[in-house]
Amino acid sequence: MRVADPVWDDLVSAALVGTGRRRAAEWPAEGALGELAARVDRTDEAVRLLDLAAIVMVHRRAGRRAPAGAPPQPCTEVDPRPSVPEPARARLRILLEGDGMDFLPEWLALARTAGLRAPESELPGLLTAARSRTDLRAVVAELAGPRGRWLAGLNPEWAWLTRIAAGDPDDPIDLWRHGRFGERLAAFAVLRAADPDAARELLARTWRAEPAEDRAVFVEALAAGATAGDEAFLEAALDDRAKVVRVAAARRLGALPESAFVARMSARGRACLRPDGAGRVLVVPPGECDEAMVRDGIDRSSPTGREDHSWWLGEVVAATPLSVWREVFGASPEEIAARALPRRFAEDVREGWARAAVLQRDVDWARALAGRGAPTRLLTVLPPAECADHVARHIAAHGLSEALQLLTNCPTPWPLSLGDAVLDAFATAAESGAYPWSFSGARDVAGRGLDPALVDRVDALAEGDGEWPKAFRALAATLRYRATMRAELLGG
Repeated sequence: MRVADPVWDDLVSAALVGTGRRRAAEWPAEGALGELAARVDRTDEAVRLLDLAAIVMVHRRAGRRAPAGAPPQPCTEVDPRPSVPEPARARLRILLEGDGMDFLPEWLALARTAGLRAPESELPGLLTAARSRTDLRAVVAELAGPRGRWLAGLNPEWAWLTRIAAGDPDDPIDLWRHGRFGERLAAFAVLRAADPDAARELLARTWRAEPAEDRAVFVEALAAGATAGDEAFLEAALDDRAKVVRVAAARRLGALPESAFVARMSARGRACLRPDGAGRVLVVPPGECDEAMVRDGIDRSSPTGREDHSWWLGEVVAATPLSVWREVFGASPEEIAARALPRRFAEDVREGWARAAVLQRDVDWARALAGRGAPTRLLTVLPPAECADHVARHIAAHGLSEALQLLTNCPTPWPLSLGDAVLDAFATAAESGAYPWSFSGARDVAGRGLDPALVDRVDALAEGDGEWPKAFRALAATLRYRATMRAELLGG
């Protein structure tokens, strides 16, 4: 656990901005540190900073007394949820110590589903793990509850937790005025649900005083209860000095079907794509990126290495409402996606359509584009069962060689139909004499995705000697490990 250390933090700050712009602060002369600092050569400020850092590190390692002062206020908020059973607590400790971190997401998801709270003794480990695993933060914050938020206030390294919306406040107005960011975000959600326009006006009053990162999050929070009344506020945010805010505002405006932003992007999209005979698409990329396009969130220069014209084309297609293409082509998404595209721009257009399908959560377009070389993240738009069926069909037709990304986008545990398809493909690979280590990535993913109920079938594949049976025994052991983990949390 890291304890706040203003002396060390000052040294780090000076190092980050450079000693030419900011000197390390002078230390008080009294005390051991002050006496040592007074002897440091001041000829070169950079060397002085390194010497001071060395002194602090040695001082830390030598030990020090706990700082004097009032003890922190205890956590007074009660979490009524039951804690996890003792065997599950012990398992969590093992996972956090590094032996099985791959299974931590499943442990957390199961605990959340069961309505349990994280054990107090493991909260420091959980908060530290989620510091570097942003994908775990939401579920860790939920399981940690009020005690986790209390702990986060005592350690700057856990400050990420204070930025996640917390609970259902009794007095949202008071919390909006005086709470920490996560508490204010929760308060804003409550106020927005009660009166969207009033909540937005409340945000407008503090807008200039909010840090850029917070402004961007609050703009995203306007997605809940979005109304046409948000448009003027969001249009103004397009001129914000922070790019992250402008990007968030453009995204939110794109979700307002009657907004001027949508009209502008629709006009640009119509100028880029139109029918070319019965089965082709005529593509005309933007000739330039004018000031209006920049204001709407399109960069003048491609950051991807693609030609600028291709970049602008992809950005326009991605921001155009997908309903526009039905009007332009007079056809369904499946029929539009089947049209031939000019080879030079095919990747940009398909990528733009795919991004739009993900952003607009359009199942029809995701269904039409899946399997046409579109990004695998499209699968996240499909219902879980349909996603699994799609991947199972792909594996049945093409094997596991190119299925790794598809499998990682399927919610776990996989349905038995997908599990059977994966095991069938493994069996086929084993029978064909393929090298088992060529499928090590797929086996790792299968260990986390297969339903543990399939362990008997894996056992049957593990019979005999050789590398493949050995690999199947390892897979079966993983499934049994997960089955035990589930039983510890859920019983049975």
